[in-house]
Amino acid sequence: MPQRLVLGIDGGQSTTRALIADMEGNLLGLGVGGPSNHIHEPGGPERLRHSLRTALNGALQSAFLPADTRFAVALCGMTGGGPLVEEICRQELPAEKVVVTHDTRTALYCVTQGRPGAVVIAGTGSVAFGMNEDGEIASVGGWGYLMGDEGSAYWIALQAINACTRAEDGRIPPTWLKRVILEHFGVESLSALHRLIYSEQLSRGQLASAAQAVSDAAKLGERTAIRILTSAGKELGLMAVVVLRKLGIQYHRVRVGLVGGVARATAPLHEAFRARVHRSTMAEVVKPRFPMVVAAVCMALEQAGMTADEHLWQRMEEQSPRFGLI
Repeated sequence: MPQRLVLGIDGGQSTTRALIADMEGNLLGLGVGGPSNHIHEPGGPERLRHSLRTALNGALQSAFLPADTRFAVALCGMTGGGPLVEEICRQELPAEKVVVTHDTRTALYCVTQGRPGAVVIAGTGSVAFGMNEDGEIASVGGWGYLMGDEGSAYWIALQAINACTRAEDGRIPPTWLKRVILEHFGVESLSALHRLIYSEQLSRGQLASAAQAVSDAAKLGERTAIRILTSAGKELGLMAVVVLRKLGIQYHRVRVGLVGGVARATAPLHEAFRARVHRSTMAEVVKPRFPMVVAAVCMALEQAGMTADEHLWQRMEEQSPRFGLI
């Protein structure tokens, strides 16, 4: 009898990850593809298909499994939803059962393992999501890079670039964050960066990548970078607070966490996030136990009939670093 396997998919705005596990909770292989978002933009469906195929093929190769492998369950936590996303996932993923949900659900699982609480996802974009004891859900943010995404990597990068242009004009004091930003993008001047941005030679993901340079500058004590990260932490913390209020659990001892690329930022962001949550709620701010693609695998195992418990979660924590998942 062929081995029963499950597949977890984490479809993000910059990266799509696929992770394979067996029914005992052994992680077998990881694959990485491109972005899964903005399905309704020109080329969106084709981009999603390519990202899923690339991630799946990489996971199969990593696990030394044949290309025609079928899965008992594939669970997809996707940054964008809707019927078209579900249709493409069902077409591209060879599984007896394909479950497509929003990545806010997999993110919450990282923090609470299915219990009440809230999570803030801050990657290229930002959104908060929560659930109470009655299973009621609420979300805040997720308005996209033009209408929102406060505290996201893209937002942090734009705040940094704006600080550089204001300093260039003399509207604020000089900042050596300018040198950091120019080096990150490999240009000699803000005018050259201006041309790259307005000629649309830089994608949103490429712009958002500058958030890491801002974090690195903050570690070295750059005051403007510290201020920007502190502002980001406050914005993200406020999103969590509002979600808890909507669910009526702001005074419950529930867990709140921050996941996504921005969670790798330096201390000022995390300190501001924690302070904002603690100022208005009784929630406990915790680190996620494992990445979102691992949460997708856990949820896939549950869909396949396995009982998820502390033993499984500990195993997932122990195995994740082997695949570079931290």
